Amino acid sequence: MIFIQPIFLLVELLLILAVNFMSKSNKQVWGVLEGSLFMMAFIMILNPLINNRGAHVIWSFGGTVITVEAVVYGFMMAVSLIIVLLIFIFYNKILTSQKFMYLFSRISPKLTLLTMITLRFVPLFIRRFKNITQVQSLRGIDVSQGSARKRSIGVMKLMEVLLVSSFNNALQTADSMSARGFSSGAKRSSYQRYRFTSQDVFSLCWYLPLTIFCFYMASKGVGRMVVYPSLGTAGLSGMGIVVLVGVILLYSFPIILEAWEWLWWNLLKL
Repeated sequence: MIFIQPIFLLVELLLILAVNFMSKSNKQVWGVLEGSLFMMAFIMILNPLINNRGAHVIWSFGGTVITVEAVVYGFMMAVSLIIVLLIFIFYNKILTSQKFMYLFSRISPKLTLLTMITLRFVPLFIRRFKNITQVQSLRGIDVSQGSARKRSIGVMKLMEVLLVSSFNNALQTADSMSARGFSSGAKRSSYQRYRFTSQDVFSLCWYLPLTIFCFYMASKGVGRMVVYPSLGTAGLSGMGIVVLVGVILLYSFPIILEAWEWLWWNLLKL
């Protein structure tokens, strides 16, 4: 995130949560938030232990000094990481693999295909592992119970099934891609066609100036709180408030569009 400041981060977090809930990604969002609690605690504990910088000492033992600055910086880093994860949830919801291929396949088909496969590899791997775990549990193989040796044997069996299944699916995918002409080097048509509409022009005119403005102001130091060597104030200057409004407009654009369409639809029904 380009704005490392508590107010900016909390506003961004609330807005990206609202956008994700609006896009009906509740299950993925709750999954990220549940996992993020441990991650946030881990970062907030680890950063003060390895970083002794700061003027306000909370606790000192041995050669380790815990400072307020290190705790605050760890908190902001953890929130920034959560925001990035939530942004990727919304990205995966909006920009499907078909859209990604349609946008970039003509520019660099091999790189586009590799990027798409890489982005879907980890979620697909996790989903297959969960499915195999559920099936194996019906056969009496439960890796959550028993001795350490029994659980290790169960995990090895699960990994064996997972790897065999992944290799078989990879071969099927390769055959399907070859049948569709991915190895011929010829230009391929797309099953779905996407048109650049007036709504896309409006969205571009909304996003582009705000994005340039936010990056420019961030390069000037606006929206950054001084943490080291001494913790600065979390308040915002006049320009900081202006930039915060720009960030709100940037993040809330999907909400504004959805609200406008809902209002227009209800007006048409009158």
